[in-house]
Amino acid sequence: MNLLEEVFNQPHLNAPKGIIYGPPGIGKTTFGAGSQNPIIVDCENGANYVRCHRTPYLTTWQDIKRWLDFLAFSEHPYETVVVDSVDWLLRRTEEHVAGVNGDFKNMERTLNRSQGGYRNGKQVLKNYVYQYLMPVLDAIVNRGVSVLLLAHATRQTMTNIDGVILEKSVPEIHPELISNLIEWSDFVGAARLNGNSRELVLKETNQLLAKNRYGIENAIPLNWDALIHAINQNLQLSGEQNNG
Repeated sequence: MNLLEEVFNQPHLNAPKGIIYGPPGIGKTTFGAGSQNPIIVDCENGANYVRCHRTPYLTTWQDIKRWLDFLAFSEHPYETVVVDSVDWLLRRTEEHVAGVNGDFKNMERTLNRSQGGYRNGKQVLKNYVYQYLMPVLDAIVNRGVSVLLLAHATRQTMTNIDGVILEKSVPEIHPELISNLIEWSDFVGAARLNGNSRELVLKETNQLLAKNRYGIENAIPLNWDALIHAINQNLQLSGEQNNG
C-alpha cells in the first residue's frame, strides 16, 4: 500500500473533545445534559437536579474507572460522555494513588508521602493520567463519541509568551496536569455571564484561558447546539478557502 493514499487534504471533524469551565451555577452541567444523547459520569454529585442520563455518584477511582472502561470498550447508545467534573475525577485518582480511597483513618496520607515518598506519588498520579485516563478518553472519541470535561474555575498567575505576567481564570485542574489536558483538548471554553446572557468564550483573552482548533473567534451562546454549529460553520469555511 502506498502511504500517500492515506494523506488528508481537507478539514475533518472527529467527535469533539474538550473542557468547559466556569463558576458555580453558570450552567456547566446543564450544558453537558443538553449535548447530543449524553451520559454524565457523576464524580461530584452535582447532576441530581438536571434531567439527564447519569451514572450513580462515583466516590472512588475504581468506580470511575469501571464506568470509563465500559464507555470506551462496550456497546452503549450514548453519543457524548460528560465528566462532571474532571477536577473531582482527578481528586479521586489522587486519593487512590495516596492510598486514601475514602478511608478517613488514612487522611494524613499525601502524594508526597505515598508510593515510597520523595514525591513519587505525584509521578504515579501523572502516569495514571498519561497512561490510562487520556488513552481511555481517546478510545471513547475514536468510537465517534464526544467527550466533555466539566471543571470549576479558579484564578492563576501565568506568564505569556512575551514574558508578561497575567492573572487569568483557568480550569481548576491539578497544576501538574492542566497543561497536558489542555493540549489534549480540541477546545477549552470559559462559561461566563455577559449581562443577562450566558456565553462561551473559546478564544484566549488577557482574563480567560481558552482555545479551540476550529477557528472560532467570537463568543457563542452557552449551549451545545451553538458550539456544534460554530464548529461546522468554521470547518466548512476552512474547506471552501482551501478549495479556492
